[in-house]
Amino acid sequence: MNDRVGSFLAERTPRRGLTIIVFLALLYLFRELLPLLVFFVAFERALGAASSLLVHRLHLARKVGVLATALAVVAAVGTGLALGAGGLARAVRHARDLPERLSEIREHPLMQRLHEHMTDTDKLVEQGKHYAGSALHYASQVGHLVAYALIGFIFAVVYHLEHEHLVSFHRSVDPRSFVGTLLRWFGHLADAVSLTIQLQLVVAACNTLLTLPLLLLLGIPHVAPLMVLIFVSGLIPVIGNLASGAVLIFFAYQAKHWLGVSLMIGLTFLLHKIEAYYLNPHLTARHVPLPGFVLIVNLVVFEHLFGFAGLFLSFPSLFVAGKIRQEFRDENAEEEDEAPTSLTPAPALAPTSKRAPDVLTNRRARIPR
Repeated sequence: MNDRVGSFLAERTPRRGLTIIVFLALLYLFRELLPLLVFFVAFERALGAASSLLVHRLHLARKVGVLATALAVVAAVGTGLALGAGGLARAVRHARDLPERLSEIREHPLMQRLHEHMTDTDKLVEQGKHYAGSALHYASQVGHLVAYALIGFIFAVVYHLEHEHLVSFHRSVDPRSFVGTLLRWFGHLADAVSLTIQLQLVVAACNTLLTLPLLLLLGIPHVAPLMVLIFVSGLIPVIGNLASGAVLIFFAYQAKHWLGVSLMIGLTFLLHKIEAYYLNPHLTARHVPLPGFVLIVNLVVFEHLFGFAGLFLSFPSLFVAGKIRQEFRDENAEEEDEAPTSLTPAPALAPTSKRAPDVLTNRRARIPR
């Protein structure tokens, strides 16, 4: 019986199917720990880059560089929390009132005028309240997020301190084995998380820098909190720019009335097009070679299936699926190359004449005596 099961799982298709099922099952079982994975990957990549630069510049040992970088991060974070604890508490307190403020925006004269020309303004506001509520649901779990961040940071430090042992352990695992395949796929997932963070950081920075001149030009007050709002909303794919744009349009109307509204609408439209048709395609083309239409459709499908969290799961799912598909294709190519080819018998040589001419004899015959 064991031989039959072993031979069955040795086949390519059953082995792949079982590995995919186990991989998806592990993701589902530990889905609540995905924020921990995000924090670990972010700290691990940042800590690795900073410590490598420090080691290269100061010619330190790797572990010394890692510990020095970790202590610098702890000191910087502690100082920032000590200086901005009050402002952070006020921001969280004001953020809890965001859904109610969106309801007040719907009753504003500006929204009433827009409602005469746009019949879907109520749906847009309700959708904004829905996403704001989802975002606040995650933000309300501040204690869990802080704990995950602390544990992720500790994991990142330990990972770099034990990097050599972990690398030797990884090399000891057969890459074609079941465990080796799962480890490699979770490595693809970590790469996808890192790329997603980098992508959204670039988008958020571009949105913030391009919006700042218009805020100063229109004379909108509270520029610093609005810049934080724009940067944080830019971390949300696709809809983040639209959500911050709706809030900025409201402030622009209070500052410059319809002139400010028209300028802010134009800027929001421009930033959305830059993100959708320039930044996202150019930043993801090197990692997910798919048309932009497929990326947008996948984003809509994941948002429909998983809600607010689906906006963050769309790109990593495509990245990991693309890596797994490429592994399967490479494995198929290797098996085809290693497969024995049927050799056809070589054609029989034509029989040679028994009285073949002797070239040397003929040459000697032509030499005059």
